[in-house]
Amino acid sequence: MYKRKASGWSQHLDFMALDILCLEIAMISGALLHVSWSLLAHSFVFWSLCVGSGVVDLMVMVLMDAYHSVIRRDAYRELRVVLKQTMYVTIGIIVFVFLMREDDLNMINVLVPAVPFYTMLCFSMRVLWKEYLRQRLHLKNHTGMLVVAEPDRLRGVVTELVNHNYNSYRFVGAALLDDQADIPAVEAGLADIMQGDKKIDALRVVATRNTLIQYLINSWVDEVYIDIPAGDAMPVALINEIMGMGITVHVAMNEMDQIEARHKNVEWVCGQVTITTSLGYVTGRDLLLKRLMDIVGGLIGSVITLLLTIVLGPFIYAASPGPIFFKQTRIGENGRKFSIYKFRSMYMDAEKRKQEVAASQGEEDHLMFKMEHDPRIIGQKQKPDGTWEKGIGGWIRDLSLDEFPQFFNVLKGEMSLVGTRPPTVDEWERYEPYHRGRMSTKPGITGLWQISGRSKIRDFNQVVQLDREYIENWSLLLDCKILLRTVWVVLTRKGAM
Repeated sequence: MYKRKASGWSQHLDFMALDILCLEIAMISGALLHVSWSLLAHSFVFWSLCVGSGVVDLMVMVLMDAYHSVIRRDAYRELRVVLKQTMYVTIGIIVFVFLMREDDLNMINVLVPAVPFYTMLCFSMRVLWKEYLRQRLHLKNHTGMLVVAEPDRLRGVVTELVNHNYNSYRFVGAALLDDQADIPAVEAGLADIMQGDKKIDALRVVATRNTLIQYLINSWVDEVYIDIPAGDAMPVALINEIMGMGITVHVAMNEMDQIEARHKNVEWVCGQVTITTSLGYVTGRDLLLKRLMDIVGGLIGSVITLLLTIVLGPFIYAASPGPIFFKQTRIGENGRKFSIYKFRSMYMDAEKRKQEVAASQGEEDHLMFKMEHDPRIIGQKQKPDGTWEKGIGGWIRDLSLDEFPQFFNVLKGEMSLVGTRPPTVDEWERYEPYHRGRMSTKPGITGLWQISGRSKIRDFNQVVQLDREYIENWSLLLDCKILLRTVWVVLTRKGAM
């Protein structure tokens, strides 16, 4: 019976609990430097802060994905992660203190000693706990694995397994898929890999394809790892026979290495086992959290939009009579069409004049039309001296106020707070296959392109590269970073046109 290895949060609950414990110890120690225990024990505000700080720490762990590859990180990389986590936790606690409005212990004074103590304690705990886990796994490792591969691939396969084993398996030997191989030569090629680890010092070639089943019948083997070279046929009969013996079989699908996608998963699709690849990968939990963030942000943004309508509406109508809002068909996730909403910053005939203006700039074939001094913008006109005067439309666009009605699209689920720029239909119809990848996620009000230069980035391929980078590396923390940087970019009007 095979016990599936823990993944995600479940494999790091020990680190999460110890991190929170370190934070609570640091908070209590920092408070005791200023007040007595008797006073501290009866402070409702302090214990509320302890609970709140634990929640903040937990949220930061999840958003940062703080324990990704935690076992393989060296001390330097671990210190960098701990310092980064401490910074976010400190910011969160300060915000929490501000929202409490009551501060009978002067919490900032508590945080001054508590924060560095937490950093030191958390870092030390992780280093010591990782060493304990390595020792415990070394002593209690009872899972015996046999490695099966072609002679010319065995060294590379074993090297990769050893580098990523972390004492999870006890390698009992190797078997070759070739009955005519020079076994002494193959074993000699493994000798230097095995040095320094007593559990795999004795790794020998114990069988070939013809003798493998007999070896498994008479030996202690819990699991078998079979490496299938790219292009070779799957040894289905062999796998079935081993599995029928009650031994767990892991099959390495090396053809998948030729696929460029970073995300590859084995799934059941319509009753069939498939290898699923995609440009980006997201879990149901992540989608739920992202949607909750969109709903909260959408509600706040929609309220602000209503207020802006009262202020901007009369100015827009006075400068260019017509609707206050602009509605246009755009392309959303995977080609879905939807109607995007904006405050109208251009004259009513802007769409009709688009081709004419683009042709005048030699950009009629560009996949993303942007013009520094667009005559279609309300109030935009050129003075006799050649300089340009901005009107209400220019100021609305400079401050990104025209984007606010898109919060309605966010509430409807057609857009997200953070994503990629939704193209127009005519742009979409001229996309190359590589360009289409940028629309494999929901479009967003802001994104990596907007905070990386906005209108200063005129090369569409560079925009596509930024969008694909966002999709491939997506996380909730990345969304939060982009939102914070968007505020700064808008306030400083960087990249505005």
